[in-house]
Amino acid sequence: MKHETTRLGTVIILATLLVLGYVGITGLAKNSHSRKIVSEKTKTEAVKDKKNITKSASAPVSPNLGSVFELDGNIAQDGVLDDWATLDAGGGSAIAKTLDSNGQPINIPDPAGTTIFTGGGSKDGLDIPNWRYTGGSVPDKDEILDAFAAAYSVNGELIVVFGADRFAVNGDSQVGLWFFKQAVGLGPNGTFTGQHSVGDILILSHFTQGGGTVNIEVYEWVGSGGDTGGTLQHVASGVNNCAITTSACAITNSSPIASPWAYKAKGMPAGTIPTGGFFEGGVNLTALGISNECFSAFLAETRSSQSVDATLKDFVEGTFTLVPEVSAGPDALITCANPTAQLTASSPLEPNVTFHWTTADGNITSNPDAKTITVDRAGTYTVTITGATGCSNSDSAVVTQDTTPPVANAGPDATLTCSITSVQLNGQTDVANPVYQWSTLDGHIVGASNGASITADKAGTYTLMVTNPVNGCGASDSAVVNANVAPPSVQFSKTSADGNALSVLLTTVASSNSVPAGTLSYQYQTCVLNCNLDASWTNAGANQTTFVFSNFGLVSPAAQSFSIGSDNYSGQLFVVNTRVKVSDAGNGCSTTSSPALVKKVTAVDP
Repeated sequence: MKHETTRLGTVIILATLLVLGYVGITGLAKNSHSRKIVSEKTKTEAVKDKKNITKSASAPVSPNLGSVFELDGNIAQDGVLDDWATLDAGGGSAIAKTLDSNGQPINIPDPAGTTIFTGGGSKDGLDIPNWRYTGGSVPDKDEILDAFAAAYSVNGELIVVFGADRFAVNGDSQVGLWFFKQAVGLGPNGTFTGQHSVGDILILSHFTQGGGTVNIEVYEWVGSGGDTGGTLQHVASGVNNCAITTSACAITNSSPIASPWAYKAKGMPAGTIPTGGFFEGGVNLTALGISNECFSAFLAETRSSQSVDATLKDFVEGTFTLVPEVSAGPDALITCANPTAQLTASSPLEPNVTFHWTTADGNITSNPDAKTITVDRAGTYTVTITGATGCSNSDSAVVTQDTTPPVANAGPDATLTCSITSVQLNGQTDVANPVYQWSTLDGHIVGASNGASITADKAGTYTLMVTNPVNGCGASDSAVVNANVAPPSVQFSKTSADGNALSVLLTTVASSNSVPAGTLSYQYQTCVLNCNLDASWTNAGANQTTFVFSNFGLVSPAAQSFSIGSDNYSGQLFVVNTRVKVSDAGNGCSTTSSPALVKKVTAVDP
């Protein structure tokens, strides 16, 4: 039968369930909604010139569908091409596959009586929010057991293959197959989630004589203004041969075949699909002039008649996405230890996807079209994956930055003095389990330098580096060790002359060189023999600026002859060394003066 079609634009022709023999698609065109229909072996596009005269333009030959996938009426892989058993085992080169509720390919099972349509709003011509489902039973010939589909990209052309199996093959049956752009699924209380989008595709198949005769009609959801019930636009109908077609075809099994998944048909042993119980087909969407059909879900249904207003019966629903799943990978962290981060995207459709990364507030330092990128700034990074069908999807990862340095405190400055010959510097920080390291260029560290505290015994600048082991960030602080080791200045001298006096006055003039100035103390000492040795000196008086020495009994006198005028005398000479040690309480430093000799001469009467 020849049908006129409408609306140049998106078309998808997907054959559905239980077709016996060969199924293909031809089409005609009419009015402002006319579509391009593809002939066998060459694409012939209707083109009108300014005088409205139709011309013909030829395009390169598309691949036969049978050269892309084994559309041979069984499930087993008989040659080098993929078949359903290949995909079910996790192999094959499909760029998209149907997934069940557990995310497993390739068949979507439908246990008997679990999901059937109910209510008067469950019709193909009505939007999905009107549909309802429940549990129950349908006639055996209308019970779908499994449905499945896959997509392939060949030389830039998108080819979709599909199939199903059913419980019984007796009697006439009507089957529909929806391909949805939006996600559609089962909601609470017998409702469906999702709604139609313009461009959703419906394929209706009418099987008579147990599947021996089949008619296929293809519709597009337009929402309004369609030629079928207002919401649907008829696209194409036809039959053909899967062995030679480049556009669309379908085939059923001509003899019993084995099933790789759990299957039990009416009156048949488990695992065996009866003749006419298995259906498969394919369509080249590109050859039909259809592009960017980014399907997300599908639903196979049985129905009471071919009419789009027919009552719907059993159904199988699942995921069939030409929109690539995408993950931008885990979020990342930039630290001082790791100033760059890598983000790696992934998709189940690899390697048949391309990647492109963007950011509004971060910075990508590597190729943004790579699967893995390197970044060096905090921000949100979005990867867009485009599949072989032209459909794309995006996901984002957030890169945060932890480059906050720790607090480093080397402690207060310290001062070395003559009495304090080493000091301790105590570092502090605000992070747990920090790494400490002290260093100095002009001082000297006694012992270990990798602790919170160190001992320093030389004036200089001491620098503490604190590192946070969590982010690798570091900070430093310095403490200065000063030296207050200047001894006091001392002048020590006799202020009375030697002679035969009983005592000699010695005076000390001293000043503090400590900063700040300290209090001075005085220690006078005497010595008679071996006065080059400190041990030979004896303390003789303290805490005074003057010293009166009179203890000449410390020394044995030496005989001394001297003359006064013309008279000669004999006498005794007493000589004692004296000195003063001045100590500065300000810095503990001290200065010992040079010795001053005090003498006493006593005359011996003649």
